[in-house]
Amino acid sequence: MMNAKEDLRRRFLLLRDSLDKRERSTLSEMIQESVISLDEFRSCESIGNYSAIGSEVDTSMIARYSLVQGKSLAYPRIIDSNTMEFRLVRDASLDLVVGRYSILEPLDSCEYVEPELLIVPAIVWDEEGYRIGYGKGYYDRYLAKHDALCIGLAYDFQVLSSIPHTSNDAKVDIIITERRILYTD
Repeated sequence: MMNAKEDLRRRFLLLRDSLDKRERSTLSEMIQESVISLDEFRSCESIGNYSAIGSEVDTSMIARYSLVQGKSLAYPRIIDSNTMEFRLVRDASLDLVVGRYSILEPLDSCEYVEPELLIVPAIVWDEEGYRIGYGKGYYDRYLAKHDALCIGLAYDFQVLSSIPHTSNDAKVDIIITERRILYTD
């Protein structure tokens, strides 16, 4: 199964990376507009976001909208080789620094929070809500221990009917692409 996951990871990372920068920006904007229009998003008070790297769906509009609407905005911080937690970010230019894996993450001094809604990245998804990420397992371990509504973001071609998964793989509740909103439960 690991070979199948690794093959999908490699294949879809190449596909995602091959998107033209302008197209990626347009699609990311469409996806983010769908997120911020969801009742589930509008009604929550705290958001766990991610800092997009490479060709991931951008989340900067979600961050700006959250702050303007007075929502608490948090980002993941890698604590050790097994642990990720979310920390409150009030000003991205002051509170986010390049951390492990060259991803922007909150300063250690930022307040610990448990967001009620999480925006989750991945390389490939399936329609049941399972994901294949970069293979470190941080999101799976976090989601296994915290109860939050989880929204996965993807370009539509990243969502397959099914992908290999194990009992350690966590599902998201909703997947949003530029073409559709999939409720997985």
